[in-house]
Parts: sequence; C-alpha cells; structure tokens
Amino acid sequence: MPSDTTQTATPKSHRPKSTASNTQKSSTQSSADQRHNCPICSMAMSPLYSIDRFSPALDIWRCPSCGLQKNATVPTDLESLYSDDYYSGQSDYSYRDERKSEEYHDIVWQARLKTIAKTHRPPGSFLDIGCSFGGFVDAASRFGYRAVGLDLSSFAVEEGRRLGRDLRQGELSLNKFGRNQFDVITMIEVMEHLPDPLTAIQCICRWLKPGGLLVIQTANFLGRQAIREGQNYHYYLPGHLHYYSSRNLSTFLGNNGFVDFHLYRGVDFGLLPKLKKMRGQWKAEKGSKVPLGRLAATSMYHLKSRIAWRDFALTSSMVLYARKGAL
Repeated sequence: MPSDTTQTATPKSHRPKSTASNTQKSSTQSSADQRHNCPICSMAMSPLYSIDRFSPALDIWRCPSCGLQKNATVPTDLESLYSDDYYSGQSDYSYRDERKSEEYHDIVWQARLKTIAKTHRPPGSFLDIGCSFGGFVDAASRFGYRAVGLDLSSFAVEEGRRLGRDLRQGELSLNKFGRNQFDVITMIEVMEHLPDPLTAIQCICRWLKPGGLLVIQTANFLGRQAIREGQNYHYYLPGHLHYYSSRNLSTFLGNNGFVDFHLYRGVDFGLLPKLKKMRGQWKAEKGSKVPLGRLAATSMYHLKSRIAWRDFALTSSMVLYARKGAL
C-alpha cells in the first residue's frame, strides 16, 4: 500500500497489458446485487455511482446517515493489487516509486515528524501502517523513534528489508503486535485502502498505548473539491475501498476509543517543505527547474486548503490527529 499521494490510474483506452492488470480483472467481483451496511453506523447503504473509466467499473455505495462511501468492486485477492507492477507503473492502478527520490520525500517526512513530536516526542515506539518500502519508517528512525512498518505487499516489504528497514508483511490482525506497544501510529493515504475499517481501528486501538497518537491522512469527501467533481474525482480508484469525511471519520474514531481530535486541512506541515520537495524531485526526474506555474498551483492549493469552516472546506485533503483515550 502506498504511503504518499502518488497513486495514478491509466484510462481504459491507454492501459498497458500486464499480468497484474489481468489478474485483477479476473479476480474482481462487483457486488451490486448484495446488501452493504455502513461500518460506521450500520445503516444500509444505497447505490451512488458506477464509475466506468475502469474495467470492471467501480460500484460506489453511500451511507444515507453518515455519508461514508464504499467501493463494492473489491478484488478477491487484495495483495494482487500491490505487486511489483503496481510500484513500477505497469498496472492499471499504479504508484510512483518513492525510492527514486527519497531524499526529497524526506523533506516532507521530517516536517510531519516535527508536528508529531510536538505532543509525542522521541524516543518512543512508532508504527507506520501501509509503509510501502519504508521510507517514512527510516525517516522516523533517524528522527529518534523506534520505528517499524507494516504493509500488505510482499514485494514492497522485501525491497524495504534489503535497505535495512524493520518492516513486517501482512494484514491488520489483533495479534500482529502487542497490546499497548506503540506511542505513535501513522496511516498516510492508507485508510481508504482498508476493506474492513472497523477491524483496523480496533487493532490500532489495541496496539496504541493510552494517550498514544494516531495520524490519518486521507481525502475529505465533505470538501468542495470532492463534491464539485462528483464521480470524476481523482480519488475514486480501484484500490480505494472506503471514502471518508472529516465528520464521519471523527465519529468513527470516537466510537472506538479515541479522543482529542485535531484536524489539519491540507497537510499537517507548512508550504515550504512541500515546495522544496517539488523542486528537488522535478530536477532529479526531469533535469530542469520546476515551472513557475506548477509552483504557483501547488502554493494556491495549499492556501485554499486553509479556507474552511466546521465541515466545509474548499479542498478535499485532510490529516486527522487523534489520541487513544483511557480504556
């Protein structure tokens, strides 16, 4: 699973032929005729969209009570989505390989860690769920945390271990780690990938120490960006199985032992680290300076993300911090 906003999707007419792609199509089942209950409030969900820019089409359902959305087109083997083709850009649903530019990703990783350290300073135990190749795990280790990563992808975990990182492979299950083991758990662009969010949050609550910090970055479907773009919103992707909002995600966590929520619009660090990463990565990959228009667009998006009131926001990026209560 990815650990950054670097997922892309190839339109049907331009998709490369690959083993991973064919496997996904043959093993994916749409459940349009089945009943779906919301994992947050248990209400029966209703059909919302059929997004046919993918094959098979994404079957999107929505809870009429809390607004949670679900992609009911789920591969029977989720790990098949995250093969080496996914990381190399050869599958329909791909990820930009962060290993090629880790020194620039590290700029924003360090900025995020400084925010985390305001309340949960190192040394402390740190788990990054959906760690991919473990770049953020390595950054947290250098920052002073005792850091470990967990990812579903055997390929990504094996590659990360070759770099000397402490990474574990597998799904979220209660006995994967010990009770009250971690001071900080992060899920950066991961929550939307999970097929069973309730089990995931129960695992995380078990693994965190009382007062421990959970950091979740995902899209906010109450943001104007997501509402305006509707079914054309870029976040609708084959590997994204649930779509949250600032409101229902806070409710979900609150129902499962979390307190003291802090919502960051956009990201949980400033604009400068984002621009530094962009400039360095662009020069490394393209051998030239990043166009001023790109820098301006990124800056404008960052500033627009700060325009929000209660559940309203101009953009649909969010990072939610929550603390485990005393259970």
